[in-house]
Amino acid sequence: MAGNLWGADVAQLRTLAQQFGKTSDSLLQQSTQLSNQINNNPAWKGQDAVTFRADWNSSHRALIQRTALALKQESKKLLTQAEQQEKASNTGSGSGGGPGSISDPGGTLAGVLGGVLLGGIGALKGGLTIQKFIKAPLTLAKHVSQYGWVLKNQRADFIKSFLQGRHRIGGPGFAGHRLLGNSALDDMLKGSAAANRGLGLIDKATDIASLKNLHQFGVLKNLAPILEEKPWIGAGTKLEWLGKSGLARGLGWAGVGFSAYDSVKSFSEGDVKGGLASAGKGLLGVGCFLPPPAGTVCQVASVGIAIYENWDTISSVGKNVGEGIVNAVQDPGKFVSDTADTLKDAGKSVGKFLGIGG
Repeated sequence: MAGNLWGADVAQLRTLAQQFGKTSDSLLQQSTQLSNQINNNPAWKGQDAVTFRADWNSSHRALIQRTALALKQESKKLLTQAEQQEKASNTGSGSGGGPGSISDPGGTLAGVLGGVLLGGIGALKGGLTIQKFIKAPLTLAKHVSQYGWVLKNQRADFIKSFLQGRHRIGGPGFAGHRLLGNSALDDMLKGSAAANRGLGLIDKATDIASLKNLHQFGVLKNLAPILEEKPWIGAGTKLEWLGKSGLARGLGWAGVGFSAYDSVKSFSEGDVKGGLASAGKGLLGVGCFLPPPAGTVCQVASVGIAIYENWDTISSVGKNVGEGIVNAVQDPGKFVSDTADTLKDAGKSVGKFLGIGG
C-alpha cells in the first residue's frame, strides 16, 4: 500500500483550505466587532479601560489579524498544493516513474523550480500590495490637488479642453472622445505641479512611491534605460499610453497580469463573483495607463477599491497612530520605550519572514 501512496488526498487538502479560509474570515469579522465594542463603549471608563484599549489596538488585535492573514495564506498554499498533486497524480498514474516521483529527478527538479517560481510571484504580489498602500494616499492627494488648482486658476481653459467646433444647434460642441484622452488637460495638470511648490512636492512623492522616472534622482540617473518611462509602442499615436517602458509601467502590467490570473483561477473554481471582481480590477489596471481624465477616474477607483478591501487594517493603523500621539503627549518616556520595543519586534518579524536570524 505504501508503494502506491503518491501524495496527499486532494479532496482533503481543499477541504482544509476552505476551513482555513473560513476561519480567517471569521477571525477578521470578530476582530472588527470586538474593536467596535472595546473602542466605542462609553460605559467602560477609567485607567483599566484606557490601558486595555491601548493593548488591544497595539498588540492583541494585530496578533489576531496576523493569525488571520497566516491562515488565508496557508489556505492559498493548500489549494496550490492540491492542484499540483492532482496534476502529478493524473500525469503519473499507472507508472512507477511518474513526474514528481523520486525515481524521476527531472520531475523533482521541475517541482522545486516551480515552487521557487511560485514563491517569487508571491513575493512580487506582496511587494505590489505594500507599494499600493504607500502609493494610494499620495495618488489621491495628487489628483485632488492638481484638479483643484486647475479648476481654480484655469477654469475657462479646463472647460475649453472638452469643446470642439460648433454644435449644429449653435454654441460650442462637446468632444466626447476627449474623455479618453485630453492632451490639453494633461498639460494643465502637469503645469500645476510646476506652478505650485506644494503640488510639485506631492507630484515628486507620488513618482517615488510609484517607482516612476526614478532616474531623475541623483545616483539612479545611470539606470535611466530601466527606470525612465518613455514611449515604446505606438509612439506619437493615440495608443502611445498603452506601450510605454519603465519600471513603474512594468509593475503596473504585472498587477494587471495577477488580476487576470486570479480571475481565471476564480472562474475555474466556480467562484463567478470573485472572477468578475478580479477581471474588473484588471480592466481598471489597464485604464490607469490612460491619459486624463479617464486615467484619473481609473486610478481613483483603484485607490477606492484598495481602501475598501483593506479598510480593517487601515482603520486599525489609523487608530494606533492617533493613540500613539496621545500616549506620546501624556507619557513621552513610555512612548519612546514602547516604540523601541515595537520596532525591535517588527525587525525580528521581518527577519524571520526573510529567513534572517531567529
